[in-house]
Parts: sequence; structure tokens; C-alpha cells
Amino acid sequence: MNIRFYVACALFFPLFLFSSCDWGGSEDEMVTPNLRALHAHEQEMVFASSRFALDLFQQLQKKDDPNQFYSPYSIHQALSMAMNGNEGEVLEEFNNVLRFEGMSLEEANEAAESLTKFLLELDPKVRLSIANAIWYKQEFEANPNFEATVRNSFKAEVAGLDMANPQSVDVINNWIENNTEGLIKDMLDAIPSTAVMYLVNAIYFKADWKYRFNSANTHKAPFYVTPQQVVEVEMMSMNESAPMRNYTTEGLEYLEIPYSTGHYNMGVITGTDLDTKLQDFSFEDLENWREQAFEANLILHMPKFKMRYKMEELKEDLMAMGLEKPFNPSPVNFTQLFANPTESMYISRVIHDALIEVDEWGSEAAAATIVEVDLTSAGPNQPRIFALDKPFVFFIQDNHSGAILFMGKLGNPALL
Repeated sequence: MNIRFYVACALFFPLFLFSSCDWGGSEDEMVTPNLRALHAHEQEMVFASSRFALDLFQQLQKKDDPNQFYSPYSIHQALSMAMNGNEGEVLEEFNNVLRFEGMSLEEANEAAESLTKFLLELDPKVRLSIANAIWYKQEFEANPNFEATVRNSFKAEVAGLDMANPQSVDVINNWIENNTEGLIKDMLDAIPSTAVMYLVNAIYFKADWKYRFNSANTHKAPFYVTPQQVVEVEMMSMNESAPMRNYTTEGLEYLEIPYSTGHYNMGVITGTDLDTKLQDFSFEDLENWREQAFEANLILHMPKFKMRYKMEELKEDLMAMGLEKPFNPSPVNFTQLFANPTESMYISRVIHDALIEVDEWGSEAAAATIVEVDLTSAGPNQPRIFALDKPFVFFIQDNHSGAILFMGKLGNPALL
């Protein structure tokens, strides 16, 4: 990725003032984003988390769900914490699936800390929080090195928990609810007697569009699930054209819809026969599209929608991606979690829950990931209409670093 390219885009994009567009705030309210060039290890973390995001996207496309939404960043963070409890061949498997090629464990931890800090501080007008917590069975003693690492690199809260107490479920659920602004509730159903640790990530995002939609323009309109199947949606429409980065290739269109100061955006990929054309879509493809996209004046029409998507058995997908050893009980699993000897351990569940709401003002999104560890026992300069009236993939990303925070697919709004 050309870092200079992203820095230039990030620096100059806010300078294009369109008087005909409804800005997300007055000129007096505009703030300066905290831009700087990414350090090499931060860029490596962007590559790792984004490649993992696209790997997971391809795996989840094998499901029949027409609508999906999740946070690959959240899943990556939770698994990265779990990675620190391992060594040897198990650590290597985590390393490969999380795409930390060429990075040591220490380098990956340092990069996770640094990139998260950068994303949290980037845009003062965007509400973003990323939080981590770990609970372990209070009868056990956490490995001091593991505890120090997750506290320092992931800013994780670490605490013992009486897992035999039925109210312990509420402790974890309440933490998730508090760290997702109440959007993710009652995520964990029960704590099995064999559970010894929960590694949890929560992420929350809220931002106004840079160019807002006029709610008076929102109306019922057709959405083409297929050329033959049409459903009705609440379609939002802009009054005037606005500058947005756009790229077209082989029947697909890529669009960046900016939030706030323009340093976060909703990336969109749409086109006919979308699932087939994206079968081999990779991070390298996305990088190329970002670099080749150029500014076009567009009058955007897009659906207003709210989606919740929960995956109770994400472990099946992760195993298909190559993370197998941690899910099978073995004495070589999680040898660095506890100071005291234990029976063989394994990941029994990976649960992910996510929600997004898109309206005329902007987007609000939240997600949480639970890792449960158990014991055995381009467009023209003239304005044109860009209508998202057929299935599309979308993701919330940082324009400066390229980090992908959330991903989803809207295939059939009638099923929401």
C-alpha cells in the first residue's frame, strides 16, 4: 500500500467544500483530525487485520445468509489476546490465520496497541471505543506474564470470576452492554462448569455522514435482490451532488461514503451477480481499488436499514480457515494462560454479535466477540445518480490507515 497516497488523500479530502451539500456540522464545528504517518509496525497490523477480514469474508460467503454484519477487527483482537496464551505449533497456527506473517508475538502485540490508539484518536467527531476484558475462574492463578501482556498491549481488564455463580453471566453481559452503548445485550447465555476463561472484545462506532441525506427525501423504492426478485425499502436520497471516491471495474463499482471529516468512510461494493464476482476478492484487490479510485460528483441513493447478526458457532468457520489445534483438547493448548497446572484446554466457543443502524444522519454500529476457553473433564465530473438498489457488500474503514472495523452484506432487506 502506498502510505504517501493515503496521507495525501487524508490531508486534502477535507479541503473540497461543497456549498450545495448538507454538511454534518457547521464550518465553526469542524475539527482537525489527528493525522500522522503510520509507523511500519502499524502498517503491518493493518495488513494483518485487513487480510484476516477478507479471509473471513470469503469463508462467511459460503453460508446461505443474504444479510450479514460483523466486526473482523473485534474478532481479530479477541483471538490476538488468546494467541498470547500459547506457544510452539499452536502459536504458529494463530499467527498464520491472523496473518501476522513475519511478525514476532512481541511485535504483533506492540502493533495492536499502537494501531488501536491511533484509530481511537484519529477523528474527534467520530465516537469510537475499543475495549477488551478477560475473566478467569477464580480458583486459578493467571500467568503474570500473560496478564501483563494483555493489560499493556490490549488495555484489557483482567479479573477472577466465580463462574459457578449464575450471576457471573450478568457480569460479562453487563460489561459488553456498557461498552457497546447498550446495543449488544444478553450475548452470553450460560457459563458451563468446564469454562476457565473468557476473552472478550467490544467495539462501538458512531459517526454522522459528511454529507447528510434530507429525511424529507426518504421514500419507498424498489431494491433488486435479483433481476427477477424486487422488494421495497426506505430509500434515502441526497438533495445535491457530493464528491465521493469511486472506482469501476469488470461490472463492479466501489464507492467510499465519507463520515465526519472524511477520515472514516463506508466502503461499498455493488454490481450484478455480486456473489459470483467476489468469489476470489482479496485484500490486494481492495488495496488496488482504493488506490485507483478518484473523486466523482454523485447524488447518492441508499437504503435506510438496521441489521443485527449473531454467530454462535464462529469456531466452525475459524477451523475451516486453518485455526484447528486450539479447538481440540490438547496439553499443548494455552500453556501460557495460568501459573498453576491444568487439564488440557481448548476453545469451546467463539461467539460474535453485531448490530448496525444506517439512517439519514449517519451510522451507529457495535460488535462483541467472546472466546470461551474450557477444560476437558471511477465516475465523470458531472453529477450522476448512484443507486444502491441491489445487493451490496459494505465495510466501515479508516481512510488513512485502511483498517477495516466492520463488514457486512445487504442482500435482501425484506428479511431484516
